[in-house]
Amino acid sequence: MPSGSAAGSVNQPGAARPTFRPDIQGLRMIAVTAVILDHLIHWPSGGFVGVDVFFVISGFLITGLLLREHERTGTISFVGFYRRRIKRIIPAAMVVIASTVIAAFFLFNQSRAQQTIWDGIWATLFGANWRFAIADTDYFQAGGAVSPLQHYWSLSVEEQFYFIWPWIMLGIFALLGAINATRHARRVVFAAILAITLVSFAWSVWETGTNPGWAYFSTFSRAWELGVGAIIAVSAGLFTRLPQWLRPLLGWVGLAGICASAFLISSASAFPAPAAALPVISTALVIIGGTGGQQKFLWPIMNPVSSYIGSISYSLYLWHFPVIIFLAPLLEGRRYIVVSLVIMVVLSVLSYHFVENPIRSSRWLEPRRTPSAGSRVAPRLAFSLVGILAVAVIAVGTITFLPRPAPASSDATSTTPPASTGTDTAEERLQLELRSALSATEWPEFDPPIENLADQRVPQWTENYCINVTRSNRDRCVWGPEGGAGTIAVVGDSIATSWLPAIIGAFPDHQVHSFSLNACPFPFASVKQRTSDPGVYEECDAHHTWVTSELTALKPDVIIVADSYHTLNRLTSGAYGAKAVAEWKVGFAAAAAALPDAATKVVLFSPPGGADLQECFTPISSPADCIGSPERSWEDLRTAESEAADLAGMTFVPTEQWFCIKERCPSFVGRAAMYADSGHLTATSSSHLADVVREALTPLIRP
Repeated sequence: MPSGSAAGSVNQPGAARPTFRPDIQGLRMIAVTAVILDHLIHWPSGGFVGVDVFFVISGFLITGLLLREHERTGTISFVGFYRRRIKRIIPAAMVVIASTVIAAFFLFNQSRAQQTIWDGIWATLFGANWRFAIADTDYFQAGGAVSPLQHYWSLSVEEQFYFIWPWIMLGIFALLGAINATRHARRVVFAAILAITLVSFAWSVWETGTNPGWAYFSTFSRAWELGVGAIIAVSAGLFTRLPQWLRPLLGWVGLAGICASAFLISSASAFPAPAAALPVISTALVIIGGTGGQQKFLWPIMNPVSSYIGSISYSLYLWHFPVIIFLAPLLEGRRYIVVSLVIMVVLSVLSYHFVENPIRSSRWLEPRRTPSAGSRVAPRLAFSLVGILAVAVIAVGTITFLPRPAPASSDATSTTPPASTGTDTAEERLQLELRSALSATEWPEFDPPIENLADQRVPQWTENYCINVTRSNRDRCVWGPEGGAGTIAVVGDSIATSWLPAIIGAFPDHQVHSFSLNACPFPFASVKQRTSDPGVYEECDAHHTWVTSELTALKPDVIIVADSYHTLNRLTSGAYGAKAVAEWKVGFAAAAAALPDAATKVVLFSPPGGADLQECFTPISSPADCIGSPERSWEDLRTAESEAADLAGMTFVPTEQWFCIKERCPSFVGRAAMYADSGHLTATSSSHLADVVREALTPLIRP
């Protein structure tokens, strides 16, 4: 988070006054640019390492400030330290939070707007990182509704670190003063921060391997990055001895390392540790090159443009994410990119010049010297805050009334619902409903309401926790009469769970047994539990063995297989496209061969997914804004499973025609939301599909 001391000014060892560090401003420019590109166009793959660059810079600047204060005054003024921190970060941060919350009520649905209020409260209290960690936010995924304040997690990490670290330093100074050993102060502080850094790094490596989602947001897993910057600050005296020829070399090597990390690191990397070591060490090299001496020849980051972008980098970081999130449903393609960049830059420039600089240089919170000096504080603050809030309101209005792209054109047969003949099949009746939804110009009165779609997941998701069937709950994940017309077993991941109301409703005279495990597909393929996980989903491998033995003992009449198409992105091999399809087919064949021979085997293919109503349903949206289309990975999985099913003698049941018309997929059918997120069926829509499931599967089920 770019919230170190102002304008990259630091005291060089032995310097009488702060020295401007254009190289640090340039590093801020690179960091904020990388983060914005990552969030806006998802390129380069590791653009998120810009935050790690900020952490090192902040650790260096703040620790150096504290050391110099102690050497100058013999103590650390916590009142002064936190006063400076408040003046530096609070005003701009609060303006963005307030503007974002207000905008959310214009641009989000009620549920998401209320969620944004809570995000704002946590961000204000510098606990955003823990909120998103507890919510199990996957930073690298965009499948759910992303908070426009999610980027505040890094500011929270930074401030939590600086709530503890200054007190540790003061404790060390006090202890050394008591034993008359203050001459060893820097050495002891160095040892302390080195120990903290090493322990934090070791913890980060462990937590990344066991719980990467939590590790990404955790202060304990990130402290080592700020610690590296602090180590440089404590060791600054050593770097005065560096030969002048070595300084630009360190700078260029560091720049190369930062750029390489942006392209070599991705969401599949073990992040933050050890992968973040590359951008952290690279940033450290650049800082070291300019510490205790003059840095030269580093022209890519030491120029007026880079320095100015570095100066406004804090405001850029604060504004960029809300702008990106708010504009995403309204604009597309190059227009979205250009308009987003223009708005975020304009707001950031105004924020820097009307909030950051005036308040940072004002006497707000400073000890009052004269009545006249104190009396000028309130008008100056009022001018700054009113000015930027006015600009923010104008920006919200501009975003709200931006002309949106027209819905994709389609011929009359794909949108105009023809009249029913009265003899339609269940599938034909469903397609009439889909056409009606595609042609709708106004939202229906949703029943049930969609304020919180997560609560509309199929009941089996939470009842008896049948999303994850194990030995402990296996007997509670059974529906239908014992000794009825037959036995149906459902195998696969969470998509298989989402099909359960449709299957149970289609065959009420059969007993249905579920053997699903969240994120664990039917094929014997090596997968990760989540895209960002570094290792093999070992529980899935064990589950395959257990399910095989259970099916052998159960001897079901029918086995229905269903998987999420997102699984193709979670192969531990990293394969994609044709290679992923080939790997999937091998794993599918192995799993099919392990099924009981006597059972009828059916692949009920994954729904193609669609637009997430939690994101696209807003006070200013229309049904046309929430029309989706099948993704490439869905098409790849369809190819893989249809071919593999054919080779294994299984029946493949395509389902696209139950959700889409000519690759245009509405987000609702009738008055009910289709999906609880962007891929899992709601309880209502799954139950609504019982007729088409019965129609498709009845010929396959023996009486």
